[in-house]
Amino acid sequence: MSCCCGKRKRVADCNSDEENYLHLNLNDASFYEYSDAQPKYSTDEIGQLCEGVSFTFTGKIAINCERFSINFMYKNETRDVALHINPRLPQNYIVRNTKVHDVWGREEVSSALPFLLRRGDRFAIQVFITDVCYMISINGHHFTEYSHRVPYSGVKHLEVKGDVEDVEMQRTIVQSYPQRLKESAARVIEEHLSAEMDEVDANAEEIISIPREWCLISAPAKISDNSSKTCQVSADQGLTLPYYGGITPKSLKEGRCLKIEGRVRLLPHSFYINLQQGQNIWPHPVIAFHLNPRFSQTSSGAIGKAVVCRNAWYDGSWAQEERSELDTNLRPGRTFCLAIVCSKDSFEVYVNHKFITEFKFHVKPDIVDTVYIQGDVKLWNVSLEPNPMIKGKNVRIYHNPIYTEEY
Repeated sequence: MSCCCGKRKRVADCNSDEENYLHLNLNDASFYEYSDAQPKYSTDEIGQLCEGVSFTFTGKIAINCERFSINFMYKNETRDVALHINPRLPQNYIVRNTKVHDVWGREEVSSALPFLLRRGDRFAIQVFITDVCYMISINGHHFTEYSHRVPYSGVKHLEVKGDVEDVEMQRTIVQSYPQRLKESAARVIEEHLSAEMDEVDANAEEIISIPREWCLISAPAKISDNSSKTCQVSADQGLTLPYYGGITPKSLKEGRCLKIEGRVRLLPHSFYINLQQGQNIWPHPVIAFHLNPRFSQTSSGAIGKAVVCRNAWYDGSWAQEERSELDTNLRPGRTFCLAIVCSKDSFEVYVNHKFITEFKFHVKPDIVDTVYIQGDVKLWNVSLEPNPMIKGKNVRIYHNPIYTEEY
Protein backbone atom coordinates (compact mmCIF):
# COMPACT_ATOMS: atom_id res chain seq x y z
CA MET A 1 0.00 0.00 0.00
CA SER A 2 1.33 3.36 -0.94
CA CYS A 3 1.09 5.77 1.95
CA CYS A 4 2.81 8.81 3.40
CA CYS A 5 5.08 8.04 6.32
CA GLY A 6 7.38 9.89 8.68
CA LYS A 7 10.49 8.69 6.86
CA ARG A 8 9.91 11.26 4.13
CA LYS A 9 11.53 14.66 4.29
CA ARG A 10 9.02 17.26 5.37
CA VAL A 11 8.70 20.46 3.38
CA ALA A 12 9.20 22.48 6.54
CA ASP A 13 12.69 20.96 6.89
CA CYS A 14 13.86 22.39 3.55
CA ASN A 15 16.17 25.40 3.61
CA SER A 16 14.37 27.06 0.73
CA ASP A 17 11.09 25.72 -0.62
CA GLU A 18 11.28 27.63 -3.89
CA GLU A 19 14.92 26.65 -4.38
CA ASN A 20 14.06 22.97 -3.89
CA TYR A 21 11.12 23.29 -6.25
CA LEU A 22 13.25 24.81 -9.00
CA HIS A 23 15.58 21.80 -8.86
CA LEU A 24 12.73 19.74 -10.39
CA ASN A 25 12.85 18.90 -14.08
CA LEU A 26 10.78 21.62 -15.73
CA ASN A 27 11.23 20.47 -19.34
CA ASP A 28 8.18 18.20 -19.27
CA ALA A 29 5.85 20.86 -17.87
CA SER A 30 2.73 21.78 -19.81
CA PHE A 31 -0.18 24.13 -19.33
CA TYR A 32 -3.60 24.29 -20.97
CA GLU A 33 -5.66 27.45 -21.13
CA TYR A 34 -9.43 27.04 -21.12
CA SER A 35 -11.63 28.67 -23.74
CA ASP A 36 -13.92 29.66 -20.86
CA ALA A 37 -11.55 31.48 -18.51
CA GLN A 38 -14.16 31.93 -15.78
CA PRO A 39 -13.88 29.43 -12.90
CA LYS A 40 -16.86 27.14 -12.35
CA TYR A 41 -16.19 27.44 -8.63
CA SER A 42 -13.89 29.63 -6.52
CA THR A 43 -13.57 30.56 -2.86
CA ASP A 44 -11.22 32.22 -0.39
CA GLU A 45 -13.12 30.77 2.58
CA ILE A 46 -10.93 27.76 3.25
CA GLY A 47 -10.00 28.32 6.89
CA GLN A 48 -6.66 27.45 8.44
CA LEU A 49 -4.96 24.46 6.84
CA CYS A 50 -3.40 21.68 8.90
CA GLU A 51 -3.08 17.91 8.84
CA GLY A 52 -6.54 16.37 8.91
CA VAL A 53 -8.30 19.03 6.82
CA SER A 54 -10.23 17.55 3.89
CA PHE A 55 -11.82 19.21 0.85
CA THR A 56 -14.37 17.25 -1.19
CA PHE A 57 -15.35 18.62 -4.60
CA THR A 58 -18.53 17.31 -6.22
CA GLY A 59 -20.21 18.11 -9.51
CA LYS A 60 -21.18 16.80 -12.92
CA ILE A 61 -18.83 16.19 -15.84
CA ALA A 62 -20.04 17.77 -19.08
CA ILE A 63 -21.11 15.35 -21.82
CA ASN A 64 -18.42 16.83 -24.11
CA CYS A 65 -15.77 17.22 -21.40
CA GLU A 66 -12.15 17.35 -22.53
CA ARG A 67 -10.58 18.33 -19.21
CA PHE A 68 -11.11 20.21 -15.98
CA SER A 69 -8.91 21.23 -13.07
CA ILE A 70 -8.94 21.77 -9.32
CA ASN A 71 -6.37 24.31 -8.11
CA PHE A 72 -5.02 25.06 -4.62
CA MET A 73 -3.59 28.54 -5.07
CA TYR A 74 -1.50 31.21 -3.39
CA LYS A 75 -2.75 34.80 -3.52
CA ASN A 76 0.63 36.26 -4.42
CA GLU A 77 1.54 38.32 -7.48
CA THR A 78 2.19 35.27 -9.71
CA ARG A 79 -0.83 33.29 -8.41
CA ASP A 80 1.29 30.23 -7.63
CA VAL A 81 -0.48 26.87 -7.67
CA ALA A 82 0.51 24.51 -4.87
CA LEU A 83 -1.62 21.65 -6.25
CA HIS A 84 -3.09 21.35 -9.74
CA ILE A 85 -5.35 18.32 -10.33
CA ASN A 86 -6.16 18.05 -14.03
CA PRO A 87 -8.28 15.11 -15.30
CA ARG A 88 -7.89 14.73 -19.08
CA LEU A 89 -10.68 12.52 -20.32
CA PRO A 90 -9.50 11.79 -23.91
CA GLN A 91 -6.19 10.47 -22.52
CA ASN A 92 -7.77 8.73 -19.49
CA TYR A 93 -5.29 10.08 -16.96
CA ILE A 94 -5.08 12.74 -14.27
CA VAL A 95 -2.17 15.20 -14.18
CA ARG A 96 -0.82 16.57 -10.89
CA ASN A 97 1.54 19.54 -10.88
CA THR A 98 2.70 22.75 -9.18
CA LYS A 99 3.34 26.23 -10.61
CA VAL A 100 5.81 28.68 -9.04
CA HIS A 101 6.61 32.12 -10.53
CA ASP A 102 4.65 31.23 -13.71
CA VAL A 103 6.76 28.10 -14.26
CA TRP A 104 5.12 24.66 -14.20
CA GLY A 105 7.01 21.77 -12.66
CA ARG A 106 7.26 18.14 -13.67
CA GLU A 107 3.89 16.48 -14.28
CA GLU A 108 2.91 13.39 -12.34
CA VAL A 109 0.47 11.14 -14.19
CA SER A 110 0.99 7.55 -13.05
CA SER A 111 -1.48 5.63 -10.90
CA ALA A 112 -2.45 2.02 -10.26
CA LEU A 113 -6.12 3.01 -10.05
CA PRO A 114 -8.25 2.59 -13.18
CA PHE A 115 -9.60 5.85 -14.62
CA LEU A 116 -12.94 6.38 -12.87
CA LEU A 117 -14.28 9.57 -14.47
CA ARG A 118 -16.85 9.43 -17.28
CA ARG A 119 -18.54 12.11 -19.37
CA GLY A 120 -22.05 12.88 -18.16
CA ASP A 121 -21.46 11.29 -14.72
CA ARG A 122 -21.18 12.93 -11.35
CA PHE A 123 -17.82 12.98 -9.56
CA ALA A 124 -16.46 13.31 -6.04
CA ILE A 125 -12.79 14.23 -5.63
CA GLN A 126 -11.42 14.39 -2.08
CA VAL A 127 -8.16 16.18 -1.27
CA PHE A 128 -6.86 15.33 2.19
CA ILE A 129 -3.95 17.26 3.71
CA THR A 130 -1.15 15.61 5.69
CA ASP A 131 2.11 17.19 6.79
CA VAL A 132 4.06 15.49 3.98
CA CYS A 133 1.59 15.22 1.10
CA TYR A 134 -1.85 15.72 -0.34
CA MET A 135 -3.85 12.48 -0.60
CA ILE A 136 -6.38 12.37 -3.43
CA SER A 137 -9.36 10.06 -3.81
CA ILE A 138 -11.70 9.67 -6.79
CA ASN A 139 -15.30 8.61 -6.09
CA GLY A 140 -14.33 7.16 -2.72
CA HIS A 141 -11.24 5.26 -3.92
CA HIS A 142 -7.74 6.39 -2.95
CA PHE A 143 -6.09 7.51 -6.18
CA THR A 144 -2.66 8.88 -5.37
CA GLU A 145 -0.59 11.07 -3.09
CA TYR A 146 1.29 14.21 -4.08
CA SER A 147 4.25 15.39 -2.00
CA HIS A 148 4.28 19.06 -1.07
CA ARG A 149 6.54 21.03 -3.40
CA VAL A 150 5.69 24.33 -1.69
CA PRO A 151 4.21 24.78 1.82
CA TYR A 152 0.48 24.13 1.96
CA SER A 153 0.20 26.87 4.60
CA GLY A 154 0.43 29.43 1.78
CA VAL A 155 -2.75 28.20 0.06
CA LYS A 156 -5.47 30.85 0.37
CA HIS A 157 -7.74 30.24 -2.64
CA LEU A 158 -9.46 27.28 -4.31
CA GLU A 159 -10.87 27.18 -7.82
CA VAL A 160 -12.35 24.70 -10.28
CA LYS A 161 -12.16 25.36 -14.03
CA GLY A 162 -13.09 23.49 -17.19
CA ASP A 163 -15.87 21.28 -18.53
CA VAL A 164 -17.85 20.62 -15.34
CA GLU A 165 -21.01 22.03 -13.79
CA ASP A 166 -22.95 22.18 -10.50
CA VAL A 167 -19.66 22.24 -8.58
CA GLU A 168 -19.76 22.31 -4.78
CA MET A 169 -17.04 22.01 -2.12
CA GLN A 170 -17.22 20.72 1.43
CA ARG A 171 -14.47 21.38 3.97
CA THR A 172 -14.24 19.03 6.94
CA ILE A 173 -11.74 17.90 9.56
CA VAL A 174 -11.56 14.11 9.47
CA GLN A 175 -9.96 11.35 11.52
CA SER A 176 -9.51 8.93 8.63
CA TYR A 177 -9.13 8.88 4.85
CA PRO A 178 -10.61 8.26 2.30
CA GLN A 179 -14.25 9.14 2.72
CA ARG A 180 -16.07 5.99 1.63
CA LEU A 181 -18.98 6.20 -0.79
CA LYS A 182 -21.54 3.53 -1.59
CA GLU A 183 -19.57 2.33 -4.62
CA SER A 184 -16.29 2.13 -2.67
CA ALA A 185 -17.56 0.39 0.47
CA ALA A 186 -16.04 -2.99 1.35
CA ARG A 187 -17.81 -6.09 0.04
CA VAL A 188 -18.76 -8.87 2.42
CA ILE A 189 -16.49 -11.87 1.83
CA GLU A 190 -18.37 -15.15 1.64
CA GLU A 191 -17.51 -17.53 4.50
CA HIS A 192 -17.89 -21.23 3.62
CA LEU A 193 -17.22 -22.72 7.04
CA SER A 194 -20.18 -25.07 7.58
CA ALA A 195 -18.08 -28.18 6.80
CA GLU A 196 -15.07 -27.02 8.80
CA MET A 197 -14.78 -30.18 10.93
CA ASP A 198 -15.19 -32.60 8.01
CA GLU A 199 -12.27 -34.65 6.74
CA VAL A 200 -11.66 -35.00 3.01
CA ASP A 201 -10.16 -37.62 0.75
CA ALA A 202 -6.55 -36.98 -0.26
CA ASN A 203 -7.48 -37.27 -3.95
CA ALA A 204 -10.40 -34.84 -3.76
CA GLU A 205 -10.19 -32.22 -6.49
CA GLU A 206 -10.26 -28.56 -5.56
CA ILE A 207 -13.53 -26.85 -6.48
CA ILE A 208 -12.92 -23.90 -8.79
CA SER A 209 -15.85 -21.51 -9.21
CA ILE A 210 -14.49 -19.61 -12.23
CA PRO A 211 -16.78 -20.33 -15.22
CA ARG A 212 -14.97 -21.52 -18.32
CA GLU A 213 -16.10 -18.63 -20.52
CA TRP A 214 -14.71 -16.07 -18.03
CA CYS A 215 -11.25 -17.60 -18.57
CA LEU A 216 -11.20 -16.22 -22.12
CA ILE A 217 -9.29 -12.97 -22.65
CA SER A 218 -12.39 -11.33 -24.18
CA ALA A 219 -14.93 -12.18 -21.52
CA PRO A 220 -18.58 -12.44 -22.62
CA ALA A 221 -21.22 -10.11 -21.26
CA LYS A 222 -23.05 -12.93 -19.48
CA ILE A 223 -21.94 -15.83 -17.34
CA SER A 224 -23.37 -19.33 -17.38
CA ASP A 225 -26.58 -19.98 -15.49
CA ASN A 226 -24.96 -22.69 -13.34
CA SER A 227 -22.39 -20.32 -11.85
CA SER A 228 -22.84 -20.09 -8.08
CA LYS A 229 -21.18 -16.72 -7.77
CA THR A 230 -23.32 -14.30 -5.77
CA CYS A 231 -21.02 -11.28 -5.44
CA GLN A 232 -21.84 -7.99 -7.11
CA VAL A 233 -19.95 -7.87 -10.40
CA SER A 234 -18.92 -5.32 -12.98
CA ALA A 235 -19.85 -5.27 -16.66
CA ASP A 236 -17.25 -7.93 -17.53
CA GLN A 237 -18.41 -10.12 -14.60
CA GLY A 238 -15.31 -9.62 -12.47
CA LEU A 239 -14.84 -7.97 -9.10
CA THR A 240 -13.65 -4.40 -9.57
CA LEU A 241 -10.27 -3.14 -8.37
CA PRO A 242 -9.20 -1.80 -6.00
CA TYR A 243 -10.96 -4.52 -4.04
CA TYR A 244 -11.89 -4.20 -0.38
CA GLY A 245 -13.49 -7.21 1.27
CA GLY A 246 -14.58 -7.54 4.88
CA ILE A 247 -14.45 -10.67 7.03
CA THR A 248 -15.79 -11.27 10.52
CA PRO A 249 -13.25 -10.12 13.16
CA LYS A 250 -11.21 -13.00 14.66
CA SER A 251 -12.40 -15.36 11.90
CA LEU A 252 -8.94 -15.79 10.30
CA LYS A 253 -7.26 -18.46 12.40
CA GLU A 254 -5.42 -21.76 12.19
CA GLY A 255 -7.20 -24.25 9.95
CA ARG A 256 -8.71 -21.63 7.65
CA CYS A 257 -7.63 -19.96 4.43
CA LEU A 258 -8.51 -17.11 2.12
CA LYS A 259 -9.18 -18.35 -1.40
CA ILE A 260 -8.68 -15.81 -4.20
CA GLU A 261 -9.64 -16.70 -7.77
CA GLY A 262 -8.84 -14.59 -10.80
CA ARG A 263 -6.75 -14.09 -13.90
CA VAL A 264 -3.39 -12.40 -14.44
CA ARG A 265 -3.45 -9.58 -16.97
CA LEU A 266 -1.62 -10.03 -20.28
CA LEU A 267 1.23 -7.60 -19.50
CA PRO A 268 1.53 -7.73 -15.72
CA HIS A 269 3.93 -5.63 -13.68
CA SER A 270 2.79 -6.52 -10.16
CA PHE A 271 -0.15 -6.94 -7.85
CA TYR A 272 -0.52 -7.10 -4.10
CA ILE A 273 -2.79 -8.51 -1.43
CA ASN A 274 -3.00 -6.99 2.06
CA LEU A 275 -4.54 -8.78 5.02
CA GLN A 276 -5.11 -5.78 7.26
CA GLN A 277 -7.10 -4.18 10.04
CA GLY A 278 -9.56 -1.61 8.70
CA GLN A 279 -10.11 0.06 5.34
CA ASN A 280 -8.29 3.34 5.92
CA ILE A 281 -5.37 4.57 3.88
CA TRP A 282 -4.68 7.18 6.60
CA PRO A 283 -3.90 6.55 9.38
CA HIS A 284 -1.92 3.65 7.97
CA PRO A 285 -3.63 0.34 8.85
CA VAL A 286 -1.92 -2.54 10.61
CA ILE A 287 -1.09 -5.07 7.87
CA ALA A 288 -0.59 -8.61 9.14
CA PHE A 289 0.51 -9.83 5.70
CA HIS A 290 1.49 -7.96 2.53
CA LEU A 291 1.97 -10.27 -0.47
CA ASN A 292 3.40 -8.62 -3.59
CA PRO A 293 4.37 -10.69 -6.68
CA ARG A 294 6.43 -8.57 -9.10
CA PHE A 295 6.81 -9.97 -12.60
CA SER A 296 10.15 -9.93 -14.39
CA GLN A 297 10.62 -9.71 -18.16
CA THR A 298 13.24 -11.63 -20.13
CA SER A 299 15.31 -10.10 -22.95
CA SER A 300 12.88 -11.66 -25.45
CA GLY A 301 9.97 -9.86 -23.78
CA ALA A 302 8.49 -12.97 -22.18
CA ILE A 303 7.29 -12.84 -18.57
CA GLY A 304 9.60 -14.96 -16.43
CA LYS A 305 9.69 -15.83 -12.76
CA ALA A 306 8.16 -13.49 -10.21
CA VAL A 307 9.94 -11.79 -7.34
CA VAL A 308 7.58 -12.44 -4.43
CA CYS A 309 7.83 -9.84 -1.64
CA ARG A 310 6.36 -10.40 1.82
CA ASN A 311 6.08 -7.92 4.65
CA ALA A 312 3.98 -6.58 7.53
CA TRP A 313 3.21 -3.07 8.81
CA TYR A 314 2.82 -2.50 12.54
CA ASP A 315 4.05 -0.10 15.23
CA GLY A 316 4.20 2.67 12.63
CA SER A 317 6.54 1.13 10.05
CA TRP A 318 7.22 -1.76 7.71
CA ALA A 319 9.10 -4.78 9.01
CA GLN A 320 12.14 -6.20 7.20
CA GLU A 321 10.99 -7.16 3.71
CA GLU A 322 11.40 -10.76 2.60
CA ARG A 323 11.77 -11.42 -1.12
CA SER A 324 12.41 -14.48 -3.28
CA GLU A 325 12.48 -15.17 -7.02
CA LEU A 326 9.99 -17.99 -7.47
CA ASP A 327 8.15 -19.93 -10.15
CA THR A 328 4.67 -19.05 -8.91
CA ASN A 329 2.45 -20.64 -11.60
CA LEU A 330 1.09 -17.13 -12.19
CA ARG A 331 1.11 -16.68 -15.98
CA PRO A 332 -0.02 -13.74 -18.16
CA GLY A 333 -3.61 -14.25 -19.31
CA ARG A 334 -4.03 -17.42 -17.22
CA THR A 335 -6.46 -18.05 -14.39
CA PHE A 336 -5.27 -18.88 -10.90
CA CYS A 337 -6.54 -20.03 -7.53
CA LEU A 338 -4.41 -18.49 -4.78
CA ALA A 339 -4.84 -19.65 -1.19
CA ILE A 340 -3.41 -17.84 1.83
CA VAL A 341 -3.47 -20.44 4.58
CA CYS A 342 -3.35 -19.60 8.27
CA SER A 343 -1.13 -22.23 9.91
CA LYS A 344 0.12 -22.51 13.47
CA ASP A 345 2.75 -19.77 13.21
CA SER A 346 2.73 -18.42 9.65
CA PHE A 347 0.80 -17.49 6.53
CA GLU A 348 1.39 -20.06 3.78
CA VAL A 349 0.80 -19.22 0.12
CA TYR A 350 -0.37 -21.75 -2.48
CA VAL A 351 -1.05 -21.12 -6.18
CA ASN A 352 -3.12 -23.75 -8.00
CA HIS A 353 -2.61 -25.98 -4.96
CA LYS A 354 1.20 -25.74 -5.16
CA PHE A 355 3.08 -24.43 -2.12
CA ILE A 356 4.92 -21.19 -2.99
CA THR A 357 6.18 -19.52 0.18
CA GLU A 358 5.41 -18.69 3.81
CA PHE A 359 5.62 -15.65 6.09
CA LYS A 360 5.99 -15.98 9.86
CA PHE A 361 3.46 -14.05 11.92
CA HIS A 362 4.56 -10.58 13.05
CA VAL A 363 1.13 -9.78 14.50
CA LYS A 364 -1.72 -12.12 15.35
CA PRO A 365 -3.81 -13.02 12.30
CA ASP A 366 -7.08 -12.57 14.19
CA ILE A 367 -6.71 -8.77 13.87
CA VAL A 368 -7.45 -9.09 10.13
CA ASP A 369 -10.91 -7.85 9.15
CA THR A 370 -10.18 -6.49 5.65
CA VAL A 371 -8.67 -7.91 2.46
CA TYR A 372 -7.29 -5.30 0.05
CA ILE A 373 -6.26 -6.31 -3.50
CA GLN A 374 -4.80 -4.05 -6.19
CA GLY A 375 -2.72 -4.38 -9.35
CA ASP A 376 -2.46 -6.32 -12.60
CA VAL A 377 -5.06 -9.02 -12.04
CA LYS A 378 -8.75 -9.49 -12.76
CA LEU A 379 -10.68 -10.94 -9.82
CA TRP A 380 -13.47 -13.47 -9.93
CA ASN A 381 -14.11 -14.35 -6.29
CA VAL A 382 -12.71 -14.08 -2.75
CA SER A 383 -13.91 -16.38 0.03
CA LEU A 384 -12.96 -17.65 3.49
CA GLU A 385 -12.69 -21.45 3.49
CA PRO A 386 -11.73 -24.25 5.88
CA ASN A 387 -8.44 -26.07 5.39
CA PRO A 388 -9.73 -29.55 6.27
CA MET A 389 -7.79 -32.54 7.53
CA ILE A 390 -7.08 -35.40 5.13
CA LYS A 391 -8.73 -38.68 6.12
CA GLY A 392 -6.33 -41.01 7.92
CA LYS A 393 -3.46 -38.50 8.00
CA ASN A 394 -2.21 -35.86 10.40
CA VAL A 395 -2.04 -33.14 7.73
CA ARG A 396 -4.46 -30.72 6.16
CA ILE A 397 -5.34 -30.50 2.47
CA TYR A 398 -3.04 -27.45 2.20
CA HIS A 399 0.18 -28.37 3.97
CA ASN A 400 3.77 -27.24 3.65
CA PRO A 401 5.73 -30.15 2.08
CA ILE A 402 8.91 -29.01 3.85
CA TYR A 403 7.58 -30.37 7.12
CA THR A 404 6.88 -34.06 7.65
CA GLU A 405 4.26 -33.36 10.30
CA GLU A 406 1.95 -30.42 10.78
CA TYR A 407 -0.67 -29.36 13.25
